[in-house]
Amino acid sequence: MYLFSVRKFLFLFLFISFFSLSAQDKEETEPDQTAVRPPRTDLPFEISEKKRLRERDLKIKKEGGYFTGLPLLNSDPNNGIGYGIRVFYYYNGEKSRPLFEYTPYKYRIFAQYFTTTKSNQYQDLSFDAPFIFDTKWRVRSDLIYEKNPNLLYFGMGTDTLRPLSYLERNDPSGRTVRNAGFSDYSDSLQYRRPGGSGEQYTTVTDNKYNRYELENPNWTFSGEYSFFGGTVRTIAGARISRQIIRSYDGKWQDSKFGGYDQIAGVPLNLLVPNEEVSTPEGTTKITEENKAGNLIGFRGGNVNTARLALVYDTRDFEPDPNRGVFLEATHERSLRVMGSDFQFNKNYVSARGFISPVDWFTKKPHVLLEKFVLGAKAALLQTNGDVPFYEMRNMWGTEGTQSGLGGRTTLRGYKQDRFIGQTMGYANFEVRWKFASIDVAKQHFDFQLVPFYDLGRVWNATQDVNLKGYKHSRGIGLRIPWNQATVIIIDHAWSSEDSQTFVNFNHIF
Repeated sequence: MYLFSVRKFLFLFLFISFFSLSAQDKEETEPDQTAVRPPRTDLPFEISEKKRLRERDLKIKKEGGYFTGLPLLNSDPNNGIGYGIRVFYYYNGEKSRPLFEYTPYKYRIFAQYFTTTKSNQYQDLSFDAPFIFDTKWRVRSDLIYEKNPNLLYFGMGTDTLRPLSYLERNDPSGRTVRNAGFSDYSDSLQYRRPGGSGEQYTTVTDNKYNRYELENPNWTFSGEYSFFGGTVRTIAGARISRQIIRSYDGKWQDSKFGGYDQIAGVPLNLLVPNEEVSTPEGTTKITEENKAGNLIGFRGGNVNTARLALVYDTRDFEPDPNRGVFLEATHERSLRVMGSDFQFNKNYVSARGFISPVDWFTKKPHVLLEKFVLGAKAALLQTNGDVPFYEMRNMWGTEGTQSGLGGRTTLRGYKQDRFIGQTMGYANFEVRWKFASIDVAKQHFDFQLVPFYDLGRVWNATQDVNLKGYKHSRGIGLRIPWNQATVIIIDHAWSSEDSQTFVNFNHIF
């Protein structure tokens, strides 16, 4: 039943794969820039010509080692303005090195210190080495400390797909507003209301009703082995982590006077509409669901997992591809014998495709069309077992973990983790057009205009997967590849519920 249901959703997955493979076959049967170069005979092992850099990309790839990095001035509507520093060190080796033309770098190290105006912290020390020591092995490792007091939780499953609604001014006797935008919904929760049955205080606010705090130190590592000229990889790895969950129940928050806060019968919110008053938080969403027995992991715990994956990858340049496909299937399992507090497993599949349609028609495109790429991704996650609620949102891919539906890497027009469920599916479509390039102080910068479109949804069970009822978002972005391998992004997205702007690093796929 699981495979049958996945096939229904993966119509889109297979379309992306087939379309990209067809385009790739066309490129391989017609002369192009890689075809005029004879295959290298000094490679340490067979590597597919599909992985070879284009001549124009090879010309600007730097030799030796170099640093990139800059102060982080990120923007995320959920976490506030971010600041810190991220420093990359790339080592490419000499241009005469056989693998120079087939890898984005020999190895890469980056270190990050990052915090935001809303107290989110994300520190990371990362290492990545494709074909380490000129072997078929790739090694990745990340040591991460995360503390996020702004995580959102709207529940799980198809119920979260319903439009937002709220009581006007959070007044229990007030008018219900339906099909609400996120901003209006959040504003309404800031008003004070009478404490309900079982609540500690007689007057409370719901300012943090949908929020909780997570503290999460973790270490991930993996080893990958290549087959068939580097186009196929098998991956084995592990994650060791500790999650600490804190709710906001009873904690004092800034709020606004509610409709029942009155002087001589006149509501205070009319007399001083913008006055802030400190008020204890009422019962939050995670507490409600925990008391109802619908939540696992209310206080956090250890989550240690073993990871296995299979990848098919023909992209010509990983950080900023021009062509190729990337197909992956991952399996992650948490067991108590591994020191985990929970037993569950996850299955994740994704397909990405990249084509350069102008190259179909001419091998010498105008300089304004030398990089014009159509990119698409489709993905599906299934989770089984006793999975804690905060873990339900995580989707492990071999090139990084994505979180929930919503936010910078999935449905960009919705808040992070707006939709989570036992089964989650989503797709992204982008046009990447390089319209300018400059060289400054021996540093190369490209500029890409990127219109995009996202869709996705969740289901209560995998057998319910279908192609109906999706949420949609759209937007426009700017990409600035710096020395090719470091990609700065600025995206503005909107949906029927929200609009938001992101500033960060790396393409989302």
